[in-house]
Amino acid sequence: MATVERGESQVTEVGKPCRNFNILASAVIQDPWDGREKLVLSNFAAGQTGNLIFIDTRTGEGESLMLPGDDGAWGLVNWHNEKLVVGTCPNHAYLHCLDLRTREWAEPLRDESEKYFWDMTLGSDDRIYGGTWPGCSLLRYDPVQHKLENLGRVSDNPKNLYSRPVNAGVPGYILIAGGYDAPFLKAYHIESGTFRDFGTPGYIVREANARFICTMKDRDLEFYDSTTFEKLEDPQLQEQLTGKTAVLANGDKVRALPLAEARWAGVRGQDYYIIESLDHVPELKRIPVPAPATRIHTITTDAEGHIWGACGFGQTIFRFNPADGSYWNSSSVCSSGGEVYGMRFVEGKLFLSAYVGGDHIVYDPTQPWDQLGNVNPKSLKPVRPDYVRPEGRTVIGPDGGLWTGWSAKYGTYGGALSRINPETEEVDVWKDVIPEQQVAGVAADDRYVYFTTNGGASGLPYRDVQGHLGVWDPEQGLVHTIQFGLEEKLGSGILAAAGLVYVGVGQEIRVFDPARMDFRAERTFALEAPCGWLVAAREGATVAAFCGKKLLLIDTVSGTVEQEVDLPGPVRAATEHPDGIYFAVEEALYRLSL
Repeated sequence: MATVERGESQVTEVGKPCRNFNILASAVIQDPWDGREKLVLSNFAAGQTGNLIFIDTRTGEGESLMLPGDDGAWGLVNWHNEKLVVGTCPNHAYLHCLDLRTREWAEPLRDESEKYFWDMTLGSDDRIYGGTWPGCSLLRYDPVQHKLENLGRVSDNPKNLYSRPVNAGVPGYILIAGGYDAPFLKAYHIESGTFRDFGTPGYIVREANARFICTMKDRDLEFYDSTTFEKLEDPQLQEQLTGKTAVLANGDKVRALPLAEARWAGVRGQDYYIIESLDHVPELKRIPVPAPATRIHTITTDAEGHIWGACGFGQTIFRFNPADGSYWNSSSVCSSGGEVYGMRFVEGKLFLSAYVGGDHIVYDPTQPWDQLGNVNPKSLKPVRPDYVRPEGRTVIGPDGGLWTGWSAKYGTYGGALSRINPETEEVDVWKDVIPEQQVAGVAADDRYVYFTTNGGASGLPYRDVQGHLGVWDPEQGLVHTIQFGLEEKLGSGILAAAGLVYVGVGQEIRVFDPARMDFRAERTFALEAPCGWLVAAREGATVAAFCGKKLLLIDTVSGTVEQEVDLPGPVRAATEHPDGIYFAVEEALYRLSL
């Protein structure tokens, strides 16, 4: 552990306790490397470099192979058991091609205008197609020529940023859905290079073949003729769908990939399975390679002084013991994918809020783990489908409830507040607390819940709006708001401490006085970088403001900055602790002694 003197405080790296898998894609190969059948998993390592995991379907032995670049990949195609083609995210949209015989990677290719490859598919022309973000394009890769080309935007709507998923089941065509400003469903004709609309916007392709196309939205199915693209009204077509699933012990269905000798394989969260028949209930086994250290998304402290946190992508949590440096990592905390944003302990139980399913979750660390049975951790009433991302995180309100700020579903601007009663575990939701603005940050004192709003959204561009500071009384609702100018950007930086509320506004911290219901102009702090996170320290006597690579320690009595501390990087997760302040930069956990 490296300790660096920084002014009057010490910043010490204490470990990299967050370790998890996040499997975005899977495939089955007959591996020419050794002639054995392998289940291949594409693992996303948030903040790190992703990897491919090869699992022998007979022995269960695992092999890990690092990608040449980027955090991970949604796109994974087995090209004739000769090559694995990988399309990455979230930074570069690399096209990686692995020669399975030599285990050597070809030179990475990319389209400079894209950051994400989504899923990929093998077309009837033996080339590989994939959708993208943010360009909403269709990309094509030729494995023989090692050439990547952009076939153009799939949508004429400039606000549509996503082209996903893709399907090559109809010979001569690539079927593409996308949005999210205005959902679409299109067919790309390979020979002519043209797009045509078909189907009902908002549906995606579930399955396609030379005879029919099946599209779906939630549980609704529609069928279309693969030659004319006209709608079919034949109820017997549903019986001809070939997509297979295995049924877990709790009744959840998981995708099943066919193996040799009529066996099946699949993955769920941190685990995989292999079964002899779809009639069998899968026995989930841990993926047989070490999980990488990944980005820490949020942290909190329990009564025993342990640091608890969540991964940046993969829906797992961890516990770190500062006394000896030991750590534990969980399996998935709920059935939805995504990551945990909010974490707060009440009476020994850990309450969580999570994206992408708008989930509320409660976990008792003293009881056995049984997420599959929804026993521990247990999913409570969610806020989906209207809200999906707990952008504002979670705080304990003046009424003892757990209050969370939410962002709306994909393709929608809006936000909400939710409250969990920790005794009854009942959930209440207040929608559109500020119309068409997401709740970006939440704080609370002994009387009010405070929140900030802005123009962020899932699947849509950030929209310049006049954000708000809201004051919420748990009994009366919204009792006061302050509207900001278009140029004044609000984010997650908000904290109630010592009778005041500290709010990050652009490159300032402003101090709101609830007694006056207004800001105190004499307590405005100019910053070199926007405030990404605020946490109280020394029992509220100090506010720690994380601003870019600087930490400001603000005396709440005098209203002055008592110290500036250099940081190893930007911070979006921090918590007070008896030892000082713990915070995370990417995958590393640090302690600041005060």
